[in-house]
Amino acid sequence: MELVLVRHGETEYNRADVFRGRVDLPLNARGHEQAEAAARYLEGEAFEAFYSSPLQRSMQTAHAIAARHGGEVVPLDYFMDVDYGEWSGKSIAEIAKAWPREFAAWAESPEETVFPGGESVREVRNRLQQGLEWLATRHAERVLLVGHKLINRLIICIVLDLPTRGIWRVEQSNGAINVITRGERGWVLRHMNDVAHLRGLESNDQLT
Repeated sequence: MELVLVRHGETEYNRADVFRGRVDLPLNARGHEQAEAAARYLEGEAFEAFYSSPLQRSMQTAHAIAARHGGEVVPLDYFMDVDYGEWSGKSIAEIAKAWPREFAAWAESPEETVFPGGESVREVRNRLQQGLEWLATRHAERVLLVGHKLINRLIICIVLDLPTRGIWRVEQSNGAINVITRGERGWVLRHMNDVAHLRGLESNDQLT
């Protein structure tokens, strides 16, 4: 199978560098433009199915792409954004001040992180592995999946068999496109963080 993995378009929280997580934000104007740019870029591809995180910023991005193919988007909880718990809706500065030890640990050893009142990163990685296997057992052709920054970073670490701290070496821009295949040797990353279709529409999302 071939998995076209897209990060959703921009939201106002991306502009403000605020932890999003399960906060159900819509795309902003630039985000809709990014989604349409991705849709145009992928218009000539044939897709067997269209999937997305259930959160509206991802669903809106996936709908823009699927609409050009007459397809329906299926939400999958496997790929829901991370539950950041008490960090949700807070800026980096606010978190670093209120949880200095936990924030430092997140930067240095993300595989050990449990977000206060939220998920552990191990739990997130495990459910993503389950989600990838679910897709691989049901599809043999090209499918679309729209996810989130950390979600996509972790998926790429899984594909490359990298430890979780590898997320800091994986960029995922708003509206970026990745291509991953699954064959006899397992998962292979073919393209990562393609933003060629976003010229003039790039976001300045600095959130780690």
